[in-house]
Amino acid sequence: MQTVTVAIADTDAGRRAKLEQSLQEGSGIEVLTDVMSDLDGIPAAHELEPHKNLVSTEDVIARITQLKPRILFVNLDLSIERECALLEALQRTCPETLVLLLTDKSVQEEQIIQALANGARGCLSHETDPLYFLKAVRVVDRGEIWVTRQMLGKIMDRVLH
Repeated sequence: MQTVTVAIADTDAGRRAKLEQSLQEGSGIEVLTDVMSDLDGIPAAHELEPHKNLVSTEDVIARITQLKPRILFVNLDLSIERECALLEALQRTCPETLVLLLTDKSVQEEQIIQALANGARGCLSHETDPLYFLKAVRVVDRGEIWVTRQMLGKIMDRVLH
């Protein structure tokens, strides 16, 4: 089994640490940590934080281009325009990096569909059982998508209508 490299873009250090720990339990997965620690003196506590003013989308793209993770978890919050700009830039500059969205209950289905339309390969709730994060990494690494059946139904409705 080939090692899958994973990076995490989430502004919440606690959630990020929990996800890192879950992923490190999976064999064949290498979690890239402290990924933003050498950008212009930004502290490691602000790793890959595209939602903070401290790190611009360009800085995130530059770092991802350097690291070349296979999978990138991106927190999807209420600033969907910023996430979509990040997704579009990642598709242009890092097409080999596949994005999985991290969501919470505040994110609307329309936002998820918009992000998927802009290149995300799947979506998981922060509250998902840690086992599913490992499964999602494997599935997306194989070129498949990771969405709930309910979300797949909504996507199909849009395609067909």
